[in-house]
Amino acid sequence: MRTTTYLGLIFGVVIVYLAVVFKGGNYTIFTNYVALMIAVGGTFAATTLSSSRSTIVHALSAVNRMFVRTSAPPRLVVEELVQLARQAKARGASSIDPEQLGLRDPFLAKGLQLVVDGVEPQRIEDLLRLESDILSEKRRAAERMFRLMGTYSPMFGLVGTLIGLIQMLKGLTDPRAIGQGMSVALMATFYGVLLAGLFFLPLAGKVRTMDLDERLVRDQIVAGLLAIRLGENPENVRETLEVFSLKAGA
Repeated sequence: MRTTTYLGLIFGVVIVYLAVVFKGGNYTIFTNYVALMIAVGGTFAATTLSSSRSTIVHALSAVNRMFVRTSAPPRLVVEELVQLARQAKARGASSIDPEQLGLRDPFLAKGLQLVVDGVEPQRIEDLLRLESDILSEKRRAAERMFRLMGTYSPMFGLVGTLIGLIQMLKGLTDPRAIGQGMSVALMATFYGVLLAGLFFLPLAGKVRTMDLDERLVRDQIVAGLLAIRLGENPENVRETLEVFSLKAGA
């Protein structure tokens, strides 16, 4: 997840840069701080105005998951659950100490605690399914926010264009003012469209993909924990969980 995110961003930036250089241009002429302030500042201001604090927190959490802290791959989840199934089969589920294991996935840790506490299988499934739905809704909120930013960004680029045109028309008698106004007008639109097409909308799509992947892993965890709770053989647990791995690779 993190590798493809960095690769996509780097590739996009390089393509834009090479497009400028190969046409004989100087990348410094594409630097205008006033236009950037209008496009970026306006986008973030409008997004903040239209979003709740919790939505912003969910978006920051999604960014952290995409760029910094990635989820455990399904195959590692399978190995963890099979190991837990072996321990539960040999010494009973009550012998497992979730805190001592130091599981980094809070969803798995919570579900395992329910198993250790002897909660009924149907109750475990209901609770974990509910939490999974809530986590998915948080990801969808983050996706909506990034799509909103992708909508606002070109709009504020147009705002910058209008500001530049107004400045240009007002200073028709001053050639320097005409150049400055035209620079702001064109660069603001450039920044707005570039941010939407290269950052905000792709991030929204990435959050959606991430949510689907995470939900599949959570379904895998639920199936594994229920199998452990029912005392199934570890190899049967592995076979059940590998079905999810095949689905993830499809």
